[in-house]
Amino acid sequence: MALITEVRFAHEDGALVDTLTTSPDLTVGVVGERSTTPEQHVYFFRFDDEPDELRPLLEDDRSVRNFEQVSAVDDRYLWRIEFGPETKLLAPDVTEVGGFVLDARSSPIPHPPRGWRERWAFPDESGLYDVWQRARTDGFEFEMLDLSRQRRSGTDVDPASLTDQQRTALVTAYERGYFREPRETSLEELAAELDISPSAVNGRLRRGLKVLIETALVVDSPAPTDSRLQKRNVANRLHR
Repeated sequence: MALITEVRFAHEDGALVDTLTTSPDLTVGVVGERSTTPEQHVYFFRFDDEPDELRPLLEDDRSVRNFEQVSAVDDRYLWRIEFGPETKLLAPDVTEVGGFVLDARSSPIPHPPRGWRERWAFPDESGLYDVWQRARTDGFEFEMLDLSRQRRSGTDVDPASLTDQQRTALVTAYERGYFREPRETSLEELAAELDISPSAVNGRLRRGLKVLIETALVVDSPAPTDSRLQKRNVANRLHR
């Protein structure tokens, strides 16, 4: 049974901490958070601020090692940012225990430093518990906002049923806007990026989507346990 949780967290040495503190009204989103490599420190972000306003903030941000603006695909600005090894991140921990970051964006925190609001998926609650333990050890402010479970007829939802090649093709296509309307990239462009033929990209996408439909979209009704009780039970475990 898959566990989906929404969390809010912050750290005084967290990602973009100086930028978010200096510009409290700034909205930031993580683009195509793939989190498949635990040691990864390079991410793509969307900012609403103009590049000329944002660049000095990133230059002064102690969490940022390198950054560059890349081509935007809509009216917001896209940046590639590499964080230093001392920056406190939770996405690698989520990946390390077999979880996935589904969505990540900046979030206000009741008191500084500003932090992040993210949705995570885990095969079971032990992964969430492990990440929470690491967050507590590393000094994160951490709050669980929502918790839900999904079950499939006969079998738990298992993202690991995808091959590495299928997962890479699907995530790359999603990040580059292949599934948007209208499409923002082509099979040829994806093929060039993945260094395979367009027909191979098409095959991996079709087979990967078939696997996801078979394992994720045939979903039974939630277990009869009240969702608030589920959240409370997991929260009690986290705070033992």
